[in-house]
Amino acid sequence: MIDSSQSAPIVRVTTREDVPDLVQMVRELAEFEKLSDLMVASVADYEKALFGETPAAEALVAEVDGQLVGYAIFFSTFSSFLGKAGIWLEDLYVRPKFRKLGIGKELLFSVGDIAEARGAGRYEWCVLDWNQNAIDLYTQVGGEILEEWKIVRLESDGLRSLRKRSR
Repeated sequence: MIDSSQSAPIVRVTTREDVPDLVQMVRELAEFEKLSDLMVASVADYEKALFGETPAAEALVAEVDGQLVGYAIFFSTFSSFLGKAGIWLEDLYVRPKFRKLGIGKELLFSVGDIAEARGAGRYEWCVLDWNQNAIDLYTQVGGEILEEWKIVRLESDGLRSLRKRSR
């Protein structure tokens, strides 16, 4: 909990120096989502993804008194119907002892501010159906849960199989 001796949370753009702590928080998220076995990304992977020649994503971090307590990872998308770029929020995470303090909401709003400043046609993300706290937050801020849409995924083995298919 933030007490009177702690500073207010600051949301800022992630730096290279933040990457090891960011990766640790991603591991914490994987554990929370019961997906630790899927977490294989390294600090080097994140350095390349966020700061490489062609960055794949961007990230914001929330800090309290110099300690990173949360993050948001996002990237650009495109809507063919709108003819505009959008923002996809890949992860939003706040460490357990800092939850319910508005930090998640501030991260969500901060990425929304970026989307608006860029003229994004959409700001989208997904939520696990059992994460009621997140669902409550997202609906509270006006998010619409699209029940009719399902996520489709091909990972590396699926991509190799797709490439090898007969034409």
